[in-house]
Amino acid sequence: MFNNVKKKILSIVAAGAMLMALVPNINVAAETTYSNLTGNANVKKPSVGGKLQLLNKNGIKTLCDKDGNPIQLRGMSTHGLQWFPGVVNNNAFAALSNDWNSNVIRLAMYVAEGGYATNPSVKQTVINGINYAIANDMYVIVDWHMMNPGDPNASVYSGAQSFFNDISTLYPNNKNIIYELCNEPNGENGGVTNDATGWAQVKSYATPIVQLLRNKGNENLIIVGNPFWSQRPDLAADNPINDSNTMYSVHFYSGTNPISTVDTNRDNAMSNVRYALNHGAAVFATEWGTSLATGTTGPYLAKADAWLDFLNGNNISWCNFSISNKDEKAAALNSLTSLDPGSDKLWADNELTTSGQYVRARIKGAYYATPVDPVTNQPTAPKDFSSGFWDFNDGTTQGFGVNPDSPITAINVENANNALKISNLNSKGSNDLSEGNFWANVRISADIWGQSINIYGDTKLTMDVIAPTPVNVSIAAIPQSSTHGWGNPTRAIRVWTNNFVAQTDGTYKATLTISTNDSPNFNTIATDAADSVVTNMILFVGSNSDNISLDNIKFTK
Repeated sequence: MFNNVKKKILSIVAAGAMLMALVPNINVAAETTYSNLTGNANVKKPSVGGKLQLLNKNGIKTLCDKDGNPIQLRGMSTHGLQWFPGVVNNNAFAALSNDWNSNVIRLAMYVAEGGYATNPSVKQTVINGINYAIANDMYVIVDWHMMNPGDPNASVYSGAQSFFNDISTLYPNNKNIIYELCNEPNGENGGVTNDATGWAQVKSYATPIVQLLRNKGNENLIIVGNPFWSQRPDLAADNPINDSNTMYSVHFYSGTNPISTVDTNRDNAMSNVRYALNHGAAVFATEWGTSLATGTTGPYLAKADAWLDFLNGNNISWCNFSISNKDEKAAALNSLTSLDPGSDKLWADNELTTSGQYVRARIKGAYYATPVDPVTNQPTAPKDFSSGFWDFNDGTTQGFGVNPDSPITAINVENANNALKISNLNSKGSNDLSEGNFWANVRISADIWGQSINIYGDTKLTMDVIAPTPVNVSIAAIPQSSTHGWGNPTRAIRVWTNNFVAQTDGTYKATLTISTNDSPNFNTIATDAADSVVTNMILFVGSNSDNISLDNIKFTK
């Protein structure tokens, strides 16, 4: 809704184009694809933006500054402050404000998981963070970070009202402060359901805290999470909290959550944001990452570009997760980088991860220079998957991991040599080779894949099985679509040692073929003209070897 191109943005683009002409190894294709990645004219510091308010602009409820003009917040979220308290220091906050041009910082105060409920001293870390944010001219989100259990009404979270009362007493009606009342309601451990009933439970928790803050005269912006790890702001739009300055969060990870151009797909986070905006609710992306939702693999920068183009184009504020040195793809700092950048208040580029370099540029609204491969001296390919089948050529697992319902979990799934390597099978008991007892084997799935394949009319599912030596392998499959979630396989399909053929690289390969007769769900989806799009794949894998790899998993006629 806010796609007007400012002269300032045009000048940045022109300067960036001149720079690109001088530097041959920078990949800027994405900037020419999306119009809302560069420039940050609406990104204003509290000293300019002042008190935040929600106003209707062109029919959309929009975050605005004290003068009623649109304002966008862009910045970082900490990781759990019980694990990474060291990032709360003045040098780090100064670096984010001055070098990164962040105008917001989110303080993720976990409540369970060793956080506030058992370690109340973490509240002082939050208070220190608020003070540093104010001193460095940033808005600050005070995040009551609940995850497991997934119901904010659970007893472990009973201190919420007291906590928010204390913070609002220390900082009465302070223009810098934003209250995030519940991070990610979800179904874990007796949590909330992914529907209107689940949202009603969240609303019943949040409403008294909103009233408490308002009764004390605090007009601060409030953000409320929603079911399915804050991917359902549409539910809040249908049954909003009665408060004029409350908005709703969305959380996404670019390797997990695909983009959408419609507002009708309730299984898609972006579609749910579109729905919320179109039905009178304001949305804030208080947490997003460049990796999978697990924090692993990636970064998926092409998909991140698509998401940020959407957010920026609709003046939706965002915080990237996380400004930490955790050894994961989503972290902005390398694992050996100090959380305190030092007296120069600056993290050098080589102290940042690829994700950190990317997000810093996007906060600033600047071009992003794709990292150069030190061997080829060419830009490294962005991690993305668009081949129409699982080929693993992007260096990732393309969404595959151990399914939460798997009877065996101590299995390692990774990308090795551009194939899906599955380790520890035999030693951990995933070795049943019978046709019917595939249920005893590990269950892997691509349900954080974020892609789709239309298989209408297809009759075969094939995949390459690769091993260091000829082995025996058993695999059963359940493709899934948006409406066809489950259908028990008829049987597992096996390849035996004599099916493997030696390859030039020293490995052995066999092709395993599953038909529609072997997988009723496959048949159902492939013959349903109204819903023939596969969005997930479940595989039951067993072998008498510890290590096998799968590659080129594809549907054919």
